[in-house]
Amino acid sequence: MRRWAAALTGAFLLAGCAGQLPNGVDGNLTDDWRPPPAAKQFRPASNTCHEKLQTTAPADTYAPVPCTQSHLAETFAVDDLAPATTSSEQARGQAFKACSRRADTFLGGDWRTGWLVLQPVLPGDAGWAGGARWFGCDLAETSPVDGSPTGRASSLRGAMRAGSALRIACANATLDGSAVSAMHPVACSSGHTTEFAGLWESSVASASSLTDAMLAKGCGATIAGFAGIPDDDTLHNRVGWLGFPSDDDSWDLGDHSVRCFLWLNGEKMTGSYRNAGTAKLTIHYVR
Repeated sequence: MRRWAAALTGAFLLAGCAGQLPNGVDGNLTDDWRPPPAAKQFRPASNTCHEKLQTTAPADTYAPVPCTQSHLAETFAVDDLAPATTSSEQARGQAFKACSRRADTFLGGDWRTGWLVLQPVLPGDAGWAGGARWFGCDLAETSPVDGSPTGRASSLRGAMRAGSALRIACANATLDGSAVSAMHPVACSSGHTTEFAGLWESSVASASSLTDAMLAKGCGATIAGFAGIPDDDTLHNRVGWLGFPSDDDSWDLGDHSVRCFLWLNGEKMTGSYRNAGTAKLTIHYVR
Protein backbone atom coordinates (compact mmCIF):
# COMPACT_ATOMS: atom_id res chain seq x y z
CA MET A 1 0.00 0.00 0.00
CA ARG A 2 2.87 2.42 0.65
CA ARG A 3 4.06 2.10 -2.94
CA TRP A 4 0.59 2.90 -4.28
CA ALA A 5 0.30 5.89 -2.00
CA ALA A 6 3.60 7.31 -3.20
CA ALA A 7 2.54 6.97 -6.82
CA LEU A 8 -0.81 8.60 -6.14
CA THR A 9 0.79 11.51 -4.34
CA GLY A 10 3.16 12.06 -7.22
CA ALA A 11 0.28 12.13 -9.66
CA PHE A 12 -1.51 14.82 -7.69
CA LEU A 13 1.67 16.90 -7.49
CA LEU A 14 2.17 16.73 -11.25
CA ALA A 15 -1.42 17.67 -11.90
CA GLY A 16 -1.16 20.61 -9.58
CA CYS A 17 1.85 22.05 -11.39
CA ALA A 18 0.45 21.75 -14.90
CA GLY A 19 -0.71 25.34 -15.09
CA GLN A 20 2.44 26.87 -13.60
CA LEU A 21 5.24 26.15 -16.14
CA PRO A 22 8.49 28.13 -15.92
CA ASN A 23 9.27 30.77 -18.57
CA GLY A 24 10.45 29.19 -21.86
CA VAL A 25 8.85 25.81 -21.15
CA ASP A 26 5.85 24.96 -23.35
CA GLY A 27 4.99 21.57 -21.85
CA ASN A 28 5.68 19.68 -25.12
CA LEU A 29 8.40 17.13 -24.42
CA THR A 30 9.14 16.18 -28.06
CA ASP A 31 8.97 19.20 -30.35
CA ASP A 32 12.44 20.55 -29.49
CA TRP A 33 14.34 17.25 -29.63
CA ARG A 34 16.64 16.74 -32.61
CA PRO A 35 16.14 13.45 -34.43
CA PRO A 36 19.05 11.00 -34.13
CA PRO A 37 21.48 10.99 -37.08
CA ALA A 38 20.86 8.43 -39.81
CA ALA A 39 22.86 5.22 -39.45
CA LYS A 40 25.90 5.08 -41.73
CA GLN A 41 27.35 1.98 -43.37
CA PHE A 42 31.02 1.31 -42.71
CA ARG A 43 33.19 2.24 -45.68
CA PRO A 44 36.99 1.84 -45.82
CA ALA A 45 39.25 4.74 -46.76
CA SER A 46 41.44 4.94 -49.85
CA ASN A 47 45.15 5.80 -49.72
CA THR A 48 45.64 3.58 -46.68
CA CYS A 49 47.80 0.51 -46.06
CA HIS A 50 47.19 -2.77 -44.26
CA GLU A 51 49.17 -5.55 -42.66
CA LYS A 52 47.24 -8.22 -44.56
CA LEU A 53 46.00 -8.75 -48.11
CA GLN A 54 42.34 -9.77 -47.81
CA THR A 55 39.32 -10.27 -50.03
CA THR A 56 36.91 -8.57 -47.60
CA ALA A 57 37.14 -5.69 -45.13
CA PRO A 58 34.74 -6.25 -42.21
CA ALA A 59 34.23 -3.23 -39.98
CA ASP A 60 35.20 -5.10 -36.81
CA THR A 61 38.67 -6.06 -38.10
CA TYR A 62 39.46 -2.92 -40.08
CA ALA A 63 42.89 -1.67 -38.96
CA PRO A 64 44.72 0.57 -41.48
CA VAL A 65 48.34 1.54 -40.88
CA PRO A 66 50.47 4.38 -42.33
CA CYS A 67 52.02 3.43 -45.67
CA THR A 68 55.40 4.45 -44.23
CA GLN A 69 55.01 1.53 -41.81
CA SER A 70 55.61 -2.11 -42.73
CA HIS A 71 52.56 -3.47 -44.60
CA LEU A 72 51.49 -5.94 -47.28
CA ALA A 73 48.54 -4.25 -48.99
CA GLU A 74 47.74 -0.72 -50.15
CA THR A 75 44.17 0.47 -50.80
CA PHE A 76 44.51 2.98 -53.63
CA ALA A 77 40.81 3.41 -54.48
CA VAL A 78 37.34 2.88 -53.00
CA ASP A 79 34.14 3.28 -55.02
CA ASP A 80 30.53 2.12 -55.30
CA LEU A 81 29.30 -0.95 -57.11
CA ALA A 82 26.66 -0.63 -59.79
CA PRO A 83 23.17 -0.33 -58.24
CA ALA A 84 22.02 -3.51 -59.97
CA THR A 85 24.73 -5.64 -58.32
CA THR A 86 23.00 -8.48 -56.48
CA SER A 87 25.70 -11.04 -55.64
CA SER A 88 29.21 -10.93 -54.28
CA GLU A 89 30.42 -13.04 -57.25
CA GLN A 90 29.08 -10.45 -59.68
CA ALA A 91 30.52 -7.68 -57.52
CA ARG A 92 34.01 -9.19 -57.44
CA GLY A 93 34.27 -9.38 -61.23
CA GLN A 94 32.95 -5.84 -61.60
CA ALA A 95 35.38 -4.57 -58.97
CA PHE A 96 38.36 -6.35 -60.52
CA LYS A 97 37.80 -4.70 -63.90
CA ALA A 98 37.41 -1.25 -62.36
CA CYS A 99 40.42 -1.74 -60.09
CA SER A 100 42.56 -2.94 -62.99
CA ARG A 101 41.94 0.27 -64.93
CA ARG A 102 42.60 2.45 -61.92
CA ALA A 103 45.72 0.52 -60.96
CA ASP A 104 47.42 1.40 -64.24
CA THR A 105 46.81 5.10 -63.62
CA PHE A 106 47.91 4.88 -59.99
CA LEU A 107 51.09 2.97 -60.82
CA GLY A 108 52.05 4.76 -64.02
CA GLY A 109 52.02 1.55 -66.06
CA ASP A 110 50.26 -1.78 -66.60
CA TRP A 111 50.17 -3.53 -63.21
CA ARG A 112 50.33 -6.93 -64.93
CA THR A 113 53.84 -6.14 -66.17
CA GLY A 114 55.15 -5.66 -62.64
CA TRP A 115 55.93 -7.92 -59.69
CA LEU A 116 52.51 -7.10 -58.27
CA VAL A 117 49.13 -8.60 -57.40
CA LEU A 118 45.79 -6.80 -57.60
CA GLN A 119 43.08 -7.67 -55.09
CA PRO A 120 39.47 -6.39 -55.19
CA VAL A 121 38.01 -6.03 -51.68
CA LEU A 122 34.32 -6.29 -50.78
CA PRO A 123 32.31 -5.70 -47.59
CA GLY A 124 32.27 -8.49 -45.01
CA ASP A 125 29.27 -10.80 -44.76
CA ALA A 126 27.51 -8.63 -42.18
CA GLY A 127 28.11 -5.45 -44.19
CA TRP A 128 26.88 -7.03 -47.41
CA ALA A 129 23.76 -8.34 -45.67
CA GLY A 130 23.19 -4.84 -44.29
CA GLY A 131 23.27 -3.31 -47.76
CA ALA A 132 26.89 -2.15 -48.12
CA ARG A 133 27.76 -1.99 -51.84
CA TRP A 134 31.24 -0.52 -52.03
CA PHE A 135 34.45 -2.06 -53.33
CA GLY A 136 38.09 -1.36 -52.56
CA CYS A 137 41.18 -1.82 -54.73
CA ASP A 138 44.29 -3.23 -53.06
CA LEU A 139 47.77 -3.75 -54.50
CA ALA A 140 50.67 -5.72 -53.09
CA GLU A 141 54.24 -6.28 -54.17
CA THR A 142 55.05 -9.94 -54.80
CA SER A 143 58.18 -12.02 -54.62
CA PRO A 144 59.44 -13.13 -58.06
CA VAL A 145 60.69 -16.31 -56.41
CA ASP A 146 57.37 -17.75 -55.26
CA GLY A 147 54.74 -15.09 -56.01
CA SER A 148 53.85 -14.47 -52.36
CA PRO A 149 53.08 -10.90 -51.16
CA THR A 150 56.09 -9.14 -49.67
CA GLY A 151 56.19 -6.38 -47.10
CA ARG A 152 57.19 -2.83 -47.91
CA ALA A 153 57.21 0.52 -46.11
CA SER A 154 56.31 2.99 -48.86
CA SER A 155 53.44 3.66 -51.25
CA LEU A 156 53.21 2.00 -54.66
CA ARG A 157 52.05 5.23 -56.29
CA GLY A 158 54.03 5.68 -59.52
CA ALA A 159 55.88 2.40 -58.94
CA MET A 160 55.55 1.22 -62.57
CA ARG A 161 57.20 4.21 -64.18
CA ALA A 162 60.28 3.67 -66.35
CA GLY A 163 63.30 2.49 -64.41
CA SER A 164 61.37 1.00 -61.50
CA ALA A 165 62.71 -2.22 -60.00
CA LEU A 166 59.13 -3.51 -59.86
CA ARG A 167 58.87 -3.63 -63.65
CA ILE A 168 59.41 -7.14 -64.97
CA ALA A 169 62.48 -7.22 -67.21
CA CYS A 170 65.41 -9.63 -67.14
CA ALA A 171 65.85 -12.56 -64.77
CA ASN A 172 67.57 -15.84 -64.15
CA ALA A 173 65.14 -18.74 -64.07
CA THR A 174 65.51 -21.71 -61.73
CA LEU A 175 64.18 -24.92 -63.23
CA ASP A 176 62.85 -27.96 -61.44
CA GLY A 177 62.81 -30.48 -64.25
CA SER A 178 60.78 -28.82 -67.03
CA ALA A 179 59.00 -26.44 -64.65
CA VAL A 180 60.20 -23.03 -63.52
CA SER A 181 60.35 -22.89 -59.73
CA ALA A 182 61.72 -19.36 -59.30
CA MET A 183 62.63 -16.18 -61.13
CA HIS A 184 65.47 -14.01 -59.88
CA PRO A 185 65.41 -10.48 -61.36
CA VAL A 186 68.74 -9.05 -62.50
CA ALA A 187 69.81 -6.04 -64.52
CA CYS A 188 69.59 -6.70 -68.25
CA SER A 189 73.17 -5.46 -68.56
CA SER A 190 74.35 -8.48 -66.59
CA GLY A 191 74.12 -12.14 -67.56
CA HIS A 192 70.59 -13.52 -67.57
CA THR A 193 68.62 -16.41 -69.04
CA THR A 194 65.21 -14.81 -69.61
CA GLU A 195 63.78 -11.45 -70.65
CA PHE A 196 60.17 -10.34 -70.35
CA ALA A 197 58.75 -9.84 -73.84
CA GLY A 198 55.19 -8.80 -72.99
CA LEU A 199 51.70 -10.08 -72.33
CA TRP A 200 49.68 -12.46 -74.43
CA GLU A 201 45.90 -12.27 -73.98
CA SER A 202 44.17 -15.64 -74.20
CA SER A 203 40.52 -16.29 -75.02
CA VAL A 204 40.13 -19.61 -73.19
CA ALA A 205 37.64 -19.76 -70.32
CA SER A 206 40.02 -21.10 -67.67
CA ALA A 207 43.74 -21.13 -67.07
CA SER A 208 43.67 -24.92 -66.75
CA SER A 209 42.44 -25.11 -70.37
CA LEU A 210 45.69 -23.65 -71.70
CA THR A 211 47.84 -26.16 -73.55
CA ASP A 212 51.54 -26.00 -74.35
CA ALA A 213 50.63 -25.55 -78.02
CA MET A 214 48.49 -22.53 -77.18
CA LEU A 215 51.21 -21.02 -75.02
CA ALA A 216 53.87 -21.66 -77.66
CA LYS A 217 51.80 -19.93 -80.32
CA GLY A 218 50.70 -17.02 -78.15
CA CYS A 219 54.02 -16.33 -76.47
CA GLY A 220 55.87 -17.03 -79.69
CA ALA A 221 53.98 -14.24 -81.45
CA THR A 222 54.58 -11.91 -78.48
CA ILE A 223 58.31 -12.67 -78.46
CA ALA A 224 58.59 -12.28 -82.25
CA GLY A 225 57.07 -8.80 -82.02
CA PHE A 226 59.33 -7.88 -79.11
CA ALA A 227 62.55 -9.16 -80.69
CA GLY A 228 61.81 -8.05 -84.26
CA ILE A 229 61.98 -11.51 -85.80
CA PRO A 230 59.51 -13.29 -88.15
CA ASP A 231 56.60 -15.12 -86.59
CA ASP A 232 56.91 -18.00 -89.01
CA ASP A 233 58.06 -21.61 -89.19
CA THR A 234 61.63 -20.60 -88.26
CA LEU A 235 60.63 -18.95 -84.95
CA HIS A 236 61.11 -22.08 -82.84
CA ASN A 237 64.58 -22.51 -84.38
CA ARG A 238 65.60 -19.05 -83.20
CA VAL A 239 64.16 -18.68 -79.72
CA GLY A 240 62.32 -20.46 -76.94
CA TRP A 241 59.71 -19.20 -74.50
CA LEU A 242 58.53 -19.32 -70.91
CA GLY A 243 54.87 -18.51 -70.20
CA PHE A 244 53.21 -17.72 -66.88
CA PRO A 245 49.39 -17.39 -66.88
CA SER A 246 47.66 -15.39 -64.17
CA ASP A 247 46.46 -17.50 -61.24
CA ASP A 248 43.08 -19.24 -61.36
CA ASP A 249 41.32 -16.63 -59.19
CA SER A 250 42.51 -13.71 -61.32
CA TRP A 251 41.66 -15.61 -64.50
CA ASP A 252 38.12 -16.20 -63.26
CA LEU A 253 37.83 -12.48 -62.47
CA GLY A 254 38.80 -11.53 -66.03
CA ASP A 255 42.61 -11.34 -66.22
CA HIS A 256 43.37 -13.71 -69.11
CA SER A 257 46.94 -12.54 -69.59
CA VAL A 258 50.08 -14.67 -69.86
CA ARG A 259 53.50 -13.22 -69.06
CA CYS A 260 55.80 -14.27 -71.89
CA PHE A 261 59.59 -14.45 -71.53
CA LEU A 262 62.21 -14.85 -74.24
CA TRP A 263 64.28 -17.94 -73.37
CA LEU A 264 67.33 -19.41 -75.09
CA ASN A 265 67.24 -22.87 -73.54
CA GLY A 266 69.27 -21.70 -70.54
CA GLU A 267 71.91 -19.81 -72.52
CA LYS A 268 73.20 -16.65 -70.87
CA MET A 269 72.24 -13.39 -72.55
CA THR A 270 73.74 -9.97 -72.01
CA GLY A 271 71.80 -6.80 -72.73
CA SER A 272 68.21 -6.54 -73.92
CA TYR A 273 66.99 -8.53 -76.91
CA ARG A 274 64.34 -5.98 -77.81
CA ASN A 275 64.49 -5.55 -81.61
CA ALA A 276 67.48 -7.90 -81.72
CA GLY A 277 66.46 -9.12 -85.17
CA THR A 278 67.53 -12.22 -87.07
CA ALA A 279 71.20 -11.21 -87.08
CA LYS A 280 71.34 -11.79 -83.31
CA LEU A 281 68.66 -14.45 -83.03
CA THR A 282 69.95 -16.75 -85.71
CA ILE A 283 68.61 -20.17 -86.57
CA HIS A 284 70.57 -22.41 -84.22
CA TYR A 285 68.07 -24.82 -82.69
CA VAL A 286 67.02 -28.04 -84.33
CA ARG A 287 63.59 -29.14 -83.15
